[in-house]
Amino acid sequence: MFEPEEESIVLEIVCGILDISPDEMMNIGDAAKEIIIFDPSLESEETAVGRLKEALKDMSKEEAVVAGMFISGLLRCNLEQQYMRAMAENERCEDSE
Repeated sequence: MFEPEEESIVLEIVCGILDISPDEMMNIGDAAKEIIIFDPSLESEETAVGRLKEALKDMSKEEAVVAGMFISGLLRCNLEQQYMRAMAENERCEDSE
């Protein structure tokens, strides 16, 4: 897994290889965020997958690769936040004992 700085560099390299401009990269990133797969009100994992599949229909293969990288980064950030919350909660529980 890449660190955030490394992930940014890899994203830039991939965009260079695929000949995607920085503006287009940001548009793809915005579209990836709008999929809202991190919405806590989602009923199920299947709904999130459905949203992702629907969004990918309108993207080229190159755009889908970049979107995947953005989503991967968002997932990693989300998991790190959940881990940090769990660790903080664990510390509070241990301190109260």
